Amino acid sequence: MIRVLIALFAALSLGACAGNPRTEPPAPVVNRGVAAQGVAQPQPPPPPEVEVYPYRPPGSAPDDSAAEPPADPGGVSEPPPAQSAGSATTWSLPAERATQPPAQAATDAAPAQTVVAYAPPTATATTPTLAPAADTLARQAEQQRQARDYVGAAATLERALRIAPQEPYLWNRLARVRLEQGLPGQAGNLAARSNALASDSDLKQDNWAVIAAARRAAGDLAGAEEAERRARGG
Repeated sequence: MIRVLIALFAALSLGACAGNPRTEPPAPVVNRGVAAQGVAQPQPPPPPEVEVYPYRPPGSAPDDSAAEPPADPGGVSEPPPAQSAGSATTWSLPAERATQPPAQAATDAAPAQTVVAYAPPTATATTPTLAPAADTLARQAEQQRQARDYVGAAATLERALRIAPQEPYLWNRLARVRLEQGLPGQAGNLAARSNALASDSDLKQDNWAVIAAARRAAGDLAGAEEAERRARGG
């Protein structure tokens, strides 16, 4: 009996479904990889702009390896364009600068000497007998003085005076070097010191000649005339 009721209920349900057909559109089928219809999706960013250059053959391409000419340090004129010679690049100086002579050294090896006064040596002055070491230095200093190496001659005579400090001839030679070196004040003092130690009249006359030249260089004309008189033996 129960089975008959179940079968009757199933038949009635099927009949009801067949009597009312579906008029709505079918349900949409949505895949997970595809966006649903009617839903706005974010737009992808636009592709970056790419600059397109016209094609150039390798022979006509510009040479980017050539260095730009250096700036003109003097600011007188702009540097000329580069001149290509083979694979090397050479630069030419402006005409007004190419003819300039090279810069000279800032300082010379030895300072220039200026002779402000000259005292002629006495004709009868003789070289005294000195100690061997002092005599060697005195001869070396005289050679340096004649070669106008006054700085070297003065240094050599100072070495000789450390050996023989009481030798008036060495003081006389140093006085002449200082006079020819352009130091008349020192020359007069050194000649006077030589006179204080000397006993030879010829050496004293030579010292008075140096003193006369030093006084004349200092503008002491009266004192120069008196020294010249003594230099002549008067």
